[in-house]
Amino acid sequence: MEIRRLTQNLINQIAAGEVVERPSSALKELIENSLDANATQIDIIIDNGGKNFISVADNGIGIRRDHIPLAIERHATSKLPENSLDKIKYLGFRGEALPSIAAVSELNLQSKHIDSKQAWSLDVLAGSFNEVYPSARETGTIVSVKKLFFATPARLKFLKSSHVEKGYCHQVILKMAMVNPIVGFNFKADGRELLNIKPENKSSDFYLNRIRNLIGSNFADEAIKIENLKEITDKQFVKIYGFIGLPTLNKANYNQQYLFINGRSIQDRNLSGAIRAAYRDTLPKGRFPVFCLFIDVPSDFIDVNVHPGKTEVRFQNNALIRKLLVGSITRGLSENYFQTSSEISKEAIIRFSQNPGSDLSYLNRDNKNFGIKHSFFNNDDIKPSINSVTQEIFENKKTQNNTNEDFPLGVALAQFNKNYIISRNSSGIVIIDQHAAHERLILEKMKLARKNKSIERQILLLPEVINLEPIPLEIIKENIDLLSEIGFVIELFGVSALVIREVPALLGDADIKQIIIDLADDLSETGLPKSYLAKIDLILGNIACHRSIRSGRNLNETEMNQLLREMEKTPNSGQCNHGRPTSISLSLKDIEKLFNRI
Repeated sequence: MEIRRLTQNLINQIAAGEVVERPSSALKELIENSLDANATQIDIIIDNGGKNFISVADNGIGIRRDHIPLAIERHATSKLPENSLDKIKYLGFRGEALPSIAAVSELNLQSKHIDSKQAWSLDVLAGSFNEVYPSARETGTIVSVKKLFFATPARLKFLKSSHVEKGYCHQVILKMAMVNPIVGFNFKADGRELLNIKPENKSSDFYLNRIRNLIGSNFADEAIKIENLKEITDKQFVKIYGFIGLPTLNKANYNQQYLFINGRSIQDRNLSGAIRAAYRDTLPKGRFPVFCLFIDVPSDFIDVNVHPGKTEVRFQNNALIRKLLVGSITRGLSENYFQTSSEISKEAIIRFSQNPGSDLSYLNRDNKNFGIKHSFFNNDDIKPSINSVTQEIFENKKTQNNTNEDFPLGVALAQFNKNYIISRNSSGIVIIDQHAAHERLILEKMKLARKNKSIERQILLLPEVINLEPIPLEIIKENIDLLSEIGFVIELFGVSALVIREVPALLGDADIKQIIIDLADDLSETGLPKSYLAKIDLILGNIACHRSIRSGRNLNETEMNQLLREMEKTPNSGQCNHGRPTSISLSLKDIEKLFNRI
């Protein structure tokens, strides 16, 4: 077998597989080119999730006529004037984006340089192009991409649904708009305008104003401002600034975590882990903080040439950045401790007002096992996660076990780590994951009710008004009929809000607002399958997950045993909605093996 050189077009198509992973990747590169050209207004149009059409138009400085063919050549760029990767001051720098996109699509580039009286255009078909010809464009540059990946059909097959790809594109635009508040953005998808924001006037609050316009006032009104500056060398500084959400403002996934380094949207596991560490004692298990943070460092302090999509960076001193980041967030949270506490109190008051028949005794319970009243203020002893067993309790449980040991899951003995129920049956002991088990119970009840067309609806005395970000809002709007079939009555309310009038009765006194927000966030990330029944099952599964007993919730003995009895008569209760086991059994023989008694 002979070694031979590949054709230039094939080289470009191979490179496109790294640089242009999906339509949103191509869109990101085109927007970065517009920002590097000092554009103050960027207009974006996509069709079919960007698979059929992407257009990015700007009012930047434009490209000279004789440079237009160079823009389609690999590794031709105007952004490394000193031919050095040590001090990169532009978002783009490799000269790979346009050639990679053009190699797998039909591309048209029109541009009018700021010093030129005539605009020029170039057509590229799968990497091949002819001569530049005159264009009628009046200012800046417009790049139009048709039939993305038509030259590499294998890549096209692996793209997700148009709806999901549109969501990815929308997310890219949100990030670009967030870190560039002095630039206006207009975004249309499939003929509908999804975003239209004007440039912000430079002021002390222009970042916060842009955040409010992009992701709503829920975060902007409660955000904690972060600002920290540290000198790393003589007259060189690291600056961290931005906003973090209160611990009470948490999400089901990490879709509302925005991190920017020198104007780039970055996905860095080390830094994300550092931020989670700063929130470690304040967030419920399985929930994610909301933040929008900007880090500015000297250009020679980082290496951005480590990932094809430029979504990762390397620091000269990663530990310094982590320490500064954790310290800034920890200080911000501690300084706003009372605001966090008042939010918790407010939630309790709202819960009580919505259900006057309920009490707030959970804030100060009597523990009959110990005969004392627990209070944070008059008792600072830390109790173990598993309840102590007195002689009286032991005798009661012994009697109970004799009568209930024939139940497959036995009788509850204790709750461990606020998440696991330990029970005893005739064979040995059983450990049950309370969240996973309850999740399956709710799902099966909802599926049965839907199958029998007997879903009962509960009219809300006070309809719930929910403000959503653009992407989750579109998800819910497009699936109002699906949600109606499982018991939700939802109507549009203004431009960016929904009003919930009726909910499935099975949800009881659940936090409807949080369920809808979490559902929208989850679906915007994963998308929906094509099958109608599969869509229904996915939505039911998500609702069941967010409605079920949370990890970290204390259950009393009656609640634990009721959960076990429900599991025994519910089909598929051995696995949660995600396929994980809900219980693990250890027979006496298994236990004796562990202690080498056999």
